[in-house]
Amino acid sequence: MNHSIWQVFKSGQEYAAIWPHHAVVAAMTETRVVPGVKFAAKWMPAAAVISLWVQYQWLGSEILPQAMVSSLFLLSLPVQGWYWLGRRALSQLDPRLKHWYLELAQKLQVQPRTKPIRMDLARLLNKALRELPPDEH
Repeated sequence: MNHSIWQVFKSGQEYAAIWPHHAVVAAMTETRVVPGVKFAAKWMPAAAVISLWVQYQWLGSEILPQAMVSSLFLLSLPVQGWYWLGRRALSQLDPRLKHWYLELAQKLQVQPRTKPIRMDLARLLNKALRELPPDEH
């Protein structure tokens, strides 16, 4: 499956927005990555500006190229996170997660996709957390 870079970024942002915050998924990598990416998206632009300004004020204009590079790096952190999440969201489920996905689809009485991706699992998890009793997640 070949996706454009914009599709990957958009998928990453959507995946971060819909990833459930629940104990059921506490052990999954996304549960740690999503809050980090959201934090970076919120605070890294300000950190980049402050970093540039402080370096320029204290070290002068001769350090400006290096200060700009370090600020650009800070600005790139949420972009890197969204890209990683997008690639992850568009990836096929491994057999264990696919089994869980199919089990949830059956409990919710929805038609499962034949080749589910992690984004499908996130959407189905949200539906399951809303509609199923806690012992059936």
